[in-house]
Amino acid sequence: MILWQELSARAPGVRWLAAIGRWAMHPVGVFAALAVLTRWPLRGRWLYHWDSVNFALALDHFDVARGQPHVPGYPLYVGMGRIARWLFHDPQTALVALSVTGTVLATVMIYRLGVEWGGPRTGIWAALFWLSSPLVWFYGEIALPHALDAGLILLLVWLAWRCARGERLHRPLALALALSAGLRPQNLLFLGPVFLWGLWGQPWRRRAESVLWLGGALLLWLVPLLTLSGGLLRYLEISRAFHAHFWSSTLVFGPGGMAALQRNLGKLAAYTAYGLAGAGLAVALVPQVLRRVNPFPARFPRVGWALWIIPSLAFYAFIHMGQQGLVLVFLPALILLAAYIVARSGSWGRWLGAAGVAINVAIFLLAPEYPLGTEGIRLLNRSTLRRHDAQLEGRFDLLRAHFPPDRTLVVASEWRFFDFYAPEYPVLPFGLEDPAERPRTEQVWMRPSEGEGWAIVLFEPELTRWVVSNSRLYEWFEGDGVRLPGWRWPPGARWVYGPEGFGLLGP
Repeated sequence: MILWQELSARAPGVRWLAAIGRWAMHPVGVFAALAVLTRWPLRGRWLYHWDSVNFALALDHFDVARGQPHVPGYPLYVGMGRIARWLFHDPQTALVALSVTGTVLATVMIYRLGVEWGGPRTGIWAALFWLSSPLVWFYGEIALPHALDAGLILLLVWLAWRCARGERLHRPLALALALSAGLRPQNLLFLGPVFLWGLWGQPWRRRAESVLWLGGALLLWLVPLLTLSGGLLRYLEISRAFHAHFWSSTLVFGPGGMAALQRNLGKLAAYTAYGLAGAGLAVALVPQVLRRVNPFPARFPRVGWALWIIPSLAFYAFIHMGQQGLVLVFLPALILLAAYIVARSGSWGRWLGAAGVAINVAIFLLAPEYPLGTEGIRLLNRSTLRRHDAQLEGRFDLLRAHFPPDRTLVVASEWRFFDFYAPEYPVLPFGLEDPAERPRTEQVWMRPSEGEGWAIVLFEPELTRWVVSNSRLYEWFEGDGVRLPGWRWPPGARWVYGPEGFGLLGP
């Protein structure tokens, strides 16, 4: 030890190595390494979601009107994606790298918040629950902004907590909110109350200064967003059309009514439960914690915690609840609470906490995508990623191997993937779930005799249930274990494509 200290004093390089070694053995270093080692090797190889394609296309050309990306725009996420693509070259790998980076940031920050709110054991359990959550794990493997968003949200909450205690961090707090809103503009609404809570612990001069910093930082991404969208009026027009389409069935105070509330709450409860997964076992320990004289000491910020979760919960319940990753806005708050309960419950807490982490790991790594059959619950886990990647790769390989683009017509529910992976193919969109993504009127095409050799391919086998009853019988095209339905187009046949279905009619 003495020799090492002498070497460290004489050699700056050794001092650097010593500092790195100490950091690597610190819980922050361990959790950061775990975040990378558990995500990067298992990452998805193909763009996973419709929105993922939107973001990948936006790396080349930003156009909200064309859904590159979709409303509200995500300007800083696209900007970060372009930087990451410069490093990784491939859009999918670049965007997944941002998700892994966000997972690292979120893990470090949830550990820090846990330590400051409930002590070292709370921080450790919070990081373990976060890292092992199957929903968090899944979104750390795909090309969507939610994992990175969670990291920035946790950073903002940590800064707000320090500001609420009187620390002079009001400028970084303003920049954190502006950065988070540039990543996902909805965060201005969701995190505005947390920002104001943080400023409550500051004198009036710092509050005003923080608001000015926030306004200036917001303009740095808001002005380019509006400029690239054709101006403020054009941007508002695009946004209204987008929301009219996607909120028609989810807006409670509108056309959706009580059916929308039921739908939103059902999704919200299911997605939150899956995000918590094993951490939800902490519920069994609540009575034990509440029996304490002071179950929640002053350092656990009950007001700030409530302001963190209420705005997003209200939005998702009454306005719109979409894909599962949206719950990552408030899920860290629930995981911190679960970690706090586990840490304050003695040996029972340790056993239930360990069981919860084990359950999470098993769900993500070992559980099938459909544990109750294809008509039952669907889990977002490693099995889902592997199937998705293999499915897309196999289907595109089959198309390219047997169906030339100049003699093939593709019908696809996930037609957006063709814009990125196979733009040379003519594609007819047909939404499986959303009638708005189908043709409004029936259309009929006929090919002359020289059109022999044309084929119609259904990119998703599920589309067969929309084949009209008087259609010619479709066949199955096969290659390397992949099967897709479709037709060879004989001379004189008529192709019918409308809102109620499609098919090949004729001789």
